[in-house]
This record gives sequence, structure tokens and C-alpha cells, in this order.
Amino acid sequence: MNLLEDRPLDQQILEKLREKTRYEISTIRKDISLLRRRYGRLPINAVAQIYALEKGTSVLTRLTKEERESLPSVEIERPTRIAQKKSGPLRKRKLIEFAKYNTTDQFIRAHIIETNKAYTYGCYTATFILCRKIIENLLTDIIRRKYPPNKKEHLELYFDTGRGRTRDFSEILSNLRKGAKDFGPDRVLLERMLSRAEIFKDDANNKAHSWYHIVRSKKELDDTNFQDIIEMIVRLERNLPDQSQTTHTR
Repeated sequence: MNLLEDRPLDQQILEKLREKTRYEISTIRKDISLLRRRYGRLPINAVAQIYALEKGTSVLTRLTKEERESLPSVEIERPTRIAQKKSGPLRKRKLIEFAKYNTTDQFIRAHIIETNKAYTYGCYTATFILCRKIIENLLTDIIRRKYPPNKKEHLELYFDTGRGRTRDFSEILSNLRKGAKDFGPDRVLLERMLSRAEIFKDDANNKAHSWYHIVRSKKELDDTNFQDIIEMIVRLERNLPDQSQTTHTR
């Protein structure tokens, strides 16, 4: 029995296992050595066969008669395989136009497309936050066009010069509301639009900064009437000065 135990690990067994597993031979040697501890004095090449079976292959033909005969009494543990349903590539869905805004500005267009993709694939929290971002930036553009930034008080309406950053969405809404009278006949339209946009002020902040706020259904998004807000913004844009210089089209 000692001769059986002392037979070294067959080199051809190692080569076959390397070919099948793509492991380095040093790794295979180590794995077999560790596995042997579970089976006591079992010959090393018999342990290699157990290892091979666990890897979905066999080296039985390289074992001696004695080594093969030592295997029947050994309970071989094989890894449990979980059957997984094979799936093909993600099926491309027809894009739902939840948000529509015609523009030649590539950055605005990219945001609209991403919003529609998120909505189409049911990423409703991401959609909600993107909607907030779109409205916030479109309203900031309205301020820029209505109040040219050649005066500091105009610039301060949307840009905090003290902190060197764009003002928060709540400040943008507040400053537009305060200046509603400057929009003449469009004052009612502006106030109506600002009232609708309020839903994206606090709710989007919560959804972006808290684990506990998430949009679970498309109905919650549909109920924001996001496209109505966009349509009102577009009407306001039409009556703003220097419209011929804007990159937005409708």
C-alpha cells in the first residue's frame, strides 16, 4: 500500500487538468493537495480523479488498477449546479416618448432621449430625477434670456456669485415667481407652469438623497403631467427676446 501512496502525481494528469480548467499547474497541485486532506490516505492520483470529476472531466485512464480500485468506496462531492435559463441579448423595446422637446442642442436632446429610455425600461426613479434636471435647466435658460446677465442683479437670479455656483431649483422657481409681472400677457402661463413644476422641487430632492423615496410605478410619473410643463415652457420661450439666436426649435 505504501508504494501505491507514494506514487507521485502523474504529469500527464496535470497537463490534462490544465487544458480543461485553464488553471496553472501550480494551482492544480495545490487544489489537489488540499482536497486530499478530506480523503485521508487516498492515493494522490485517485484524488486527482475526484478533482477532475468536480471540474466536469476525468483522468481515469491515467490511473493504475490499484488507484482505480481505491475509488468506489469514496463518496465524491460534486458542486451543486444551479440551472439557469439562458437568455439571449436584451430585447430592444420601442422607445416610449414620455418626454418630447424638439431642439438642435445635442445636450438637451441627449437628456430627452435618456429620459425616454429610462421610462421605457421601467427605471422610474431615474426618469423622475431626469425630468427635474430638464425642467430646472430649461427654466434657468428662460431667466438668462429674459434677463440678460450684463447686470449683476440679473446674473444673481440664477447664479450665486458668492458661492460660485448655479442656484438651487427652489431658488429658480422663487425668482421666476417674483418676476412674473415682467412676463406681461404670459404671467398667468408662467405661474401655472411654476405651480405644476413644484412637484419636482421637493420630491426629486427626496428621491435623489434618500433611500426611502422611490418611484414604483409609471402612474406616479404620468400623474406629474411632465409633458404639459414642457409645452408651457415652449410657449414661454416663443415670446422671449432674442429667440432667433436660440438653438431650440419647435
